[in-house]
Amino acid sequence: MKKQKVTSQKPKITYRVNEQIRVPEVRIIFQDGTQKVMQTAEARRMAEERNTDLIEVQPNAEPPVCKFDNLGKLLFKMAQRDKDLKKKQKTTTLKELRFHPNTDKHDFDFKTAHLEEFLRKGNRVRATIVFLGRSIIYKDKGLELAERLTERLSVVGNRDGDPKFEGKKLFVYFEPDKKKIDAYDRIRTKTGKLAPLPDEPEEDGENND
Repeated sequence: MKKQKVTSQKPKITYRVNEQIRVPEVRIIFQDGTQKVMQTAEARRMAEERNTDLIEVQPNAEPPVCKFDNLGKLLFKMAQRDKDLKKKQKTTTLKELRFHPNTDKHDFDFKTAHLEEFLRKGNRVRATIVFLGRSIIYKDKGLELAERLTERLSVVGNRDGDPKFEGKKLFVYFEPDKKKIDAYDRIRTKTGKLAPLPDEPEEDGENND
């Protein structure tokens, strides 16, 4: 199967500009909000005098609506807008860390801090509680740990469904909550609690046993 080529497209002006505007008259919207209907030729002359372009912004109006603007700046604004939209459409990644039903407090706090950081960065996370050997008989401990995780991560995210057992593993999923994250970050900034996290632990792949 051939890979499709992905080509970057420059922002396109979908409206006519300068000499491309061939209607006899246009309505000009000035920067102060005032409007005036005038001959297109006169509007083009005014654009030249102002060292701007005559840009048609509402072609279906009667007469078409135009404004004086710099085409280069407009292209830049459109490119910046597209760039900002791409940032907002950032792909969500699933991050995972593993626990055991008897995970000690230090390890729990360490890993939970990283799950919290993953959520703050907009990632979906999965906490996998692994039951080694006969520890599967302590399912209650695993569920208790899942509840502790839910409580700790509730400041930046929400649990996605109930914890699920699959063999000797208990899976708990969490989704980032932008409103909670924004509020949490404001509190951290205000209180000055911005200490860096310890080195990130090695992540477990999704297909690991």
